[in-house]
Amino acid sequence: MVGFGEGAMVPQQVEPSHAVRTSHDINWVVAFLMITVLIAGIAGVVLALSSGLPNVAIVIALVTGAVFAGQLC
Repeated sequence: MVGFGEGAMVPQQVEPSHAVRTSHDINWVVAFLMITVLIAGIAGVVLALSSGLPNVAIVIALVTGAVFAGQLC
């Protein structure tokens, strides 16, 4: 805050901000979710290819890859 007078140039005490960290439980939930998405994506591609639907397999692979790319960003 800008001020005039005697105390204008004296630095004010600033409390350090605390780093925000996620709990370990949330990390395990995200890891479980991502493993589930990976397994479902692989199963979907295999099922689509075994059914003779290569276009659907490509779409499933692209969507699964987009989920992982979004998670990395």
